[in-house]
Amino acid sequence: MASVLAGIALAALLAQAPAVADPTAAAEIKAASGDLAGAAADYRRLLEGAAAPRALVLYRLANLERRLGDDQAAIAHALEAAALFQRAADPGRSSEALHLAAMTEFRRANYAAAARHLDQAVRESEDARDWARLARQLSDLATVHFFVGRYDDAQRVNGRALGVTSAHRTEPWANRLRTVIVANQAALHQRLGRYAEALSLYRAAPSSDAALPPGEHAQMLVNEGALFRRLGDPYKALAAYAEAHAEFGRAKDVPGEVTVLTNRGIALALDLDRGDDAVAAFTTAATTAKTAGLRREELLAQLYRAETRLRRGEAERARPDFAAALTSANAIDAREEQWKALYGLARVELAAGHSSSAREAFDRAIAVIDGLRERLAVPSTRVEFFQDKREVYDARIALGVDSDPPGDVFALIERSRARAWRERLTLADVTLAGVQARLEPGTVMLAYWWSAPQAAVVRMTRDHVTVTRLSVNVRLLTAMVDAMRHPEGPDWAEAADALGRALLPDGIVDGAVHVVVVPDGALGAVPFEALIVKGAPLVTRAAVSYLPTAALLRAPAPAAGWRAPWTKQLAAFGDPVSGDDTWSTAGAATRLVASAQELRDIASELGGDRDLFLGRDNRKSALIEALQHPPIVLHVATHGVADLVSGERSRLMFSPAADGGPSESLFLREVYDLPLGKVDLAVLSACDTERGPDVRGEGVQGFSRGLLAAGAARAVTTLWRVPDSVTAEFMRVFYYHLQRGDRADDALAKAKRALIASDTLAHPHYWAAFVLTGRTDAMPRALRWRDVWGTTLVVVGSLALGRMFRRRPNPQRFR
Repeated sequence: MASVLAGIALAALLAQAPAVADPTAAAEIKAASGDLAGAAADYRRLLEGAAAPRALVLYRLANLERRLGDDQAAIAHALEAAALFQRAADPGRSSEALHLAAMTEFRRANYAAAARHLDQAVRESEDARDWARLARQLSDLATVHFFVGRYDDAQRVNGRALGVTSAHRTEPWANRLRTVIVANQAALHQRLGRYAEALSLYRAAPSSDAALPPGEHAQMLVNEGALFRRLGDPYKALAAYAEAHAEFGRAKDVPGEVTVLTNRGIALALDLDRGDDAVAAFTTAATTAKTAGLRREELLAQLYRAETRLRRGEAERARPDFAAALTSANAIDAREEQWKALYGLARVELAAGHSSSAREAFDRAIAVIDGLRERLAVPSTRVEFFQDKREVYDARIALGVDSDPPGDVFALIERSRARAWRERLTLADVTLAGVQARLEPGTVMLAYWWSAPQAAVVRMTRDHVTVTRLSVNVRLLTAMVDAMRHPEGPDWAEAADALGRALLPDGIVDGAVHVVVVPDGALGAVPFEALIVKGAPLVTRAAVSYLPTAALLRAPAPAAGWRAPWTKQLAAFGDPVSGDDTWSTAGAATRLVASAQELRDIASELGGDRDLFLGRDNRKSALIEALQHPPIVLHVATHGVADLVSGERSRLMFSPAADGGPSESLFLREVYDLPLGKVDLAVLSACDTERGPDVRGEGVQGFSRGLLAAGAARAVTTLWRVPDSVTAEFMRVFYYHLQRGDRADDALAKAKRALIASDTLAHPHYWAAFVLTGRTDAMPRALRWRDVWGTTLVVVGSLALGRMFRRRPNPQRFR
């Protein structure tokens, strides 16, 4: 990506150089003939006289010095030229000179200086209304942000550059620049793990490839090759690299050639297990980069050569390269490469049996990663950023599970998960002691760490804590969940018993009345209440609830107790009508007939005021309007569609906004923005609302995350589809116990036990799908009018009787 933009900038600046005066003609002729040193000498002589415009001579001299590799002189002369052009009120040429200085600083890996000069260049291009130059400079500025890990800024500035090309799409330069900007946007998507988005951008780019010089097209091929690797096709990647290497050679682009060699080595090492060939490629790349003064490219080649040797079991041969890479990364403030070098050194120390040194290097790597995260403002970007870095936390946790104090292990586990989600809620870091202080008597919290096949659990009560290493078979986990999703399939009990022994070792839930599970990774798909403990499902002995992070325990408790009978207790939506479109999930177009009765039964159990939106009234707009006056309970009984690739595309289906129109959807990404701050309980009585992609470092992206982030105190969602009629009966029992004043987790457990005790619905398919996430205490309840009137009649009757007895004669007075 860097060579694309650096090449663009220099080529464009040279191609659009302002017309020269006669005194510079001789120097120009020498430069055109390839005598760069002679041309530079001529320009220096011109600076000593007064025959030529000084600013123009300085700018052209800076261009030549950059091509000759004298970066320091090029920067100084370009900045002097920019100052003179500014004094002459020529913002266009000043912008060119600043751009040249910036890209020279970029090549020297002085990213802060490059960004500073580009910011000023952008302002002057806007003043000059030079839109082509502005788009180019914005794209280069995005690249600078990219290299220092400012991914939000890179995406924002790249979007601004695309906007400029769109606004001037008829200009001859716009198509070519747009192709380059789109390619850089694709590279950003790749860095953040958005591979599908990156591939779609690359596929859209070839229509204008003919407008690109060979070097720029070659960089696109390099990026596309990296994407092929991610998608599991290393042979296509090598073919793309070979084509790119040839194009870079024709363009005499040494940085590009080094990039290709490095990427080729990665494919050979990681995808094809050709370690010797990979080391050779990295060595050639490092040597070439060092000769050309390409510090960052040399650093990357060293880093990947070290990684290759480490993975081949040659830890001591990897050590010098990791150390050299760290020194270089520190020198140029390359944060991504800093943590990678530290992570490599930690594993080298671990292989040598030096656990103390390994621990120190792991901790330094994690500190760098945390610093990078702090620069990200957009929550979705923070989610994607963390995925490839979770392995550093996993390695550090694995090292400390058996030896570190429980508080340290717990803190690392918490730092390694749900970070982006936690930051949405501005939840501060928690300590083990802080969490224990909030646990009630009889409550056991189980905070899991999962890095298949390794796992561990921190068990804590108010006054006790243990850390236990676990061994969990992934296939067993999948088998249990599949058996529960399909009641006609294989027997669930055997898998639940085996998984129960793996995840809930002997004694771990002894004495527990309430169990709070903080799952990690794939464990987020496991209904712990169905795990067999001493011959019976866990829910038969304890109420079970879940938290995305233990930090949620620090959230303030909502005020419980009774509310006035006119309080809005319930807003419920159900029985959606299918629109004229075809919903993208099997059976989703069917009417949920029992859901209408479900809502009526719930309304009869609860007190206060209530609004039911059924059939054609079950509309998305009605939901948004109802939340303007938030109810205590929001209940949605509709179709749910889980997107296992992109969680934000998971959705709830509503009736069409207009008769005969398409059905409406409420997407998970929209749920995060709902005003649920005064909603105590949100229930999604819909299919698969707790399913979603397992994002490494964040967990399963289900609807409970969105509901809690939007402000709801607790949420009930589903792990799989449950028959409509069974769901209605389950919810009736659940709400009955809630209105009686039971804790939320107890009410849910009692509804599950009622089905377990039945003859036909004891299979966990019918009850284990419903999970409670968030607070577990009793929720606020509104009084029912019939109870108010009944109580009033009793009181009035008692007062009347009392008055009557007071009027009766006292017999003793007539004795």
